[in-house]
Order: sequence, then C-alpha cells, then structure tokens
Amino acid sequence: MRTTRGTFLGVLISSLALAGCGGGADDGDAGTGGPRIDAGAPSESCGSVRLTTYETAGEGGWCEYPTNLPMLPAFVREGFHAAIAEPWNGSSYRGDPGEACGECWEIDSVTDTRVVMITNLCPIEGNPLCAGAHFHLDVAPAVSSALRAGFLDEGQARRVPCPVSGSVHLYVNDENVTYMRVAFVNHRVPIRTAEFRGIGDGVMEPNEWTPLRRSAGGWEVIGDGRQVDRGGQGVQFRITSAQGEVLVSETIVPGHPERRSTWDLGVQFEDRMPPMGGSCDFVPPGDVYVDGWGGIDQVRWLIDPWGEAEGGFFGETMNGCDSGSCVEVARFAPSSGFHLRYGQAFSRDTFSRIEARVRTRSGAARIGVAPSHEGTRCLRQVFDVGPEWSEVSIDLAGCDQPTLSAITMDSEGSPTFALLIDDVRYVR
Repeated sequence: MRTTRGTFLGVLISSLALAGCGGGADDGDAGTGGPRIDAGAPSESCGSVRLTTYETAGEGGWCEYPTNLPMLPAFVREGFHAAIAEPWNGSSYRGDPGEACGECWEIDSVTDTRVVMITNLCPIEGNPLCAGAHFHLDVAPAVSSALRAGFLDEGQARRVPCPVSGSVHLYVNDENVTYMRVAFVNHRVPIRTAEFRGIGDGVMEPNEWTPLRRSAGGWEVIGDGRQVDRGGQGVQFRITSAQGEVLVSETIVPGHPERRSTWDLGVQFEDRMPPMGGSCDFVPPGDVYVDGWGGIDQVRWLIDPWGEAEGGFFGETMNGCDSGSCVEVARFAPSSGFHLRYGQAFSRDTFSRIEARVRTRSGAARIGVAPSHEGTRCLRQVFDVGPEWSEVSIDLAGCDQPTLSAITMDSEGSPTFALLIDDVRYVR
C-alpha cells in the first residue's frame, strides 16, 4: 500500500506562488464562501479558513513594517503573522484595501489555537488560491508548525482585538520635508482613516487636518509642495478606527524624521465590540463522500487507490447510483484497495463511528473496511457485498490508534469486480 499526500499536495500547492505572498511594498469584493459556512464574510464569528504557508517569512512585508519591532506583541516578533488573501484586504470591517494591515485573527486547527497578526498580502495575481473562492490566510512557518496546518489545510478563524500593550506607533519608511511614507503599528483594531496637521510655533492654519493617502500597505503624508509640518515644530496625527473611535496623537513627530524610526503616538484604541467567549473549534468534515467529496475548495477528501484498483477507472460516476453521484472503483481485485483520505489527521475521539453504503456492479464479493491513518488500520471488518446497496458501519470505540485520517477498503480475496460506494461518513 502507499500514500501520496506529499505528491498530491505538491501539485496543488505549486499553483500558489507561496513566496509571492510575502511580497514587498510594490506588490499590487470578497469572494463567495465554501459549502460549509459563509466564508465570504469572516468576522467575530468563527468561520472556515483555508491555510497555506510562506516558503520564507522575512522581517517585513506588504504592510510595510518589520515584524521584529520591539513595541509589537511577543507573538508577532516570534513569527506568528500571516498574509491575507487580497479580496479580504479591507479587513473584517470591509474598509479600503490595506485596512487589514495589523488586524489580528485567531486560528484553530485540529491541533492548536493561535493568534496571528496580518503583516502581508497574498495577491490575486499569480496566486489562484488567494483569488477569493474561499477565505484564505498564508501563514508564516512558525504558525504552521504550531498548528500543524498550513500545507493546504482547513481551519476555523475569527477576528479578535489585537492583544497589544502600550500605544499605537508610527514607523517611517521614507521622508523628505514635503513627504512621508509611514505605517501605523501596534493598534488594537484596524485603522479606517488617518490625518495629519502641522503644529507648534510658526505653523500656518494649525487646525487644518489633511488626510493621509493609502498606498499599497502603507500611508502617504503628502505636503502638496509645502513642508508637512507647515513651518511648525512638527506633525500631529489623528487616526480613526474601523469601529469609529477617533484619537489625536499626544506625540509631535518631527516634520523630517529619520527613516526607519518609530514614534510612540501616546494613544491606543479601545475594542468597542462585545467581549467574545469561548474559542473557535475546528472539526474536519465528517462527510467523506455524499454526492460529492467533503471539505472546502481545494481541501477535500480524496481517493488514493493501490494495486489493480489504481490501474483501472476510479472516481465519481452517475451510473448506478441511487441519486446524484457516487464513487466507482472499476477493478477491485485481490491485493488491491484504496484509502478515502483527508489531509489532516484528527483524534480518534473526534468521531464515534464510520458509515458507508456499498454495492457491486454484479455478483457477490467480500471487502475489508477499516478506519486508518497513513496505511495503518484498526478495527478492520469484513463485509459481504452484492449488486444491491448494503450498509457498512463500524463503531470506533475499540480503535487503539490515537489519530485517524482515512477509511481504507480492500478486497477480501474476491475475483476482480467493480465496487460502488456512497454516503461515506465519519459520524460524531
């Protein structure tokens, strides 16, 4: 027997330019959801997220600030950050592109739950998985390692207020006397708008607030031919959160600050949303095949045959099914079989039993059925199969394996026959 998870996922992941999701500042309506939840509207409610992983994750990204800045939460400095798919780049509050920068998401996998900060973009161009068919995060390696997910997997996610301490800071990417390119960092909730004004002795029109302009993942302070401090002592900022809170910085930033300098603005947003209880809880899709493969777009159960079963037709058919479609293995012979396999292993205790309906094209046969993981089976039982649909059910209580990821069927010595299967489930 063989398993082909690495090969299969390699083909799929090659369609996503993983390194491109960690692009720089020059990288250039939410999509519809998957079949299980409304993935087109991620928010404070837990929803499905598809996960891939950066090949590399540097200190900065599209959001234009290094992830090792000392004022950022420890989890960010330790590598717990992510790139968000471009259709959701306006944050969970559906603002302008770029508003997602600095937003935090709680992600739950089969293994663990972690919070990540958005510091990067997974652009549509060159990245079909980030084009909007399903809510998608491309996570840094530290995240995928902790979650044991991110190699084209599914999880659950919800937005959360960033667990920051201290104030919002300004990071300076570029500057001259009439221009600054900046990023706001360490904010509790996303920033909707930002404004500036010159302030201090010598300033003209001290109460004139001028909007900053979003540019990719950063912000531009444009003096329109005048000094950005308007001849005064420096620049003051006013920022508005995606929840509508308005803050005026206590700090006066020089009109000509050093590049890569950071400035403590002395203010921080409150989270005005009701407190969230509990946490997300991801459970793999129990429907293995019910008129279609269970799971979400690109992350579904699949059939992995071996022996003579691999050499003939195997896959979905509408010929001979009760209704809709079912799965056929046309050459089921001695020393052959198949796994119905999911990409992530899950605890044996996640489900209580497996069920399926089976039949032959003609004649009688016997098959072995078992829950399994990476080819190792437990509780294998033999069932008689004929040309009429019959039920298969196995109670998982006696399985001695801690994790499962497949249902394995093999021939119990019968001559070659065609097998149909349908309504295959792991049942909670």
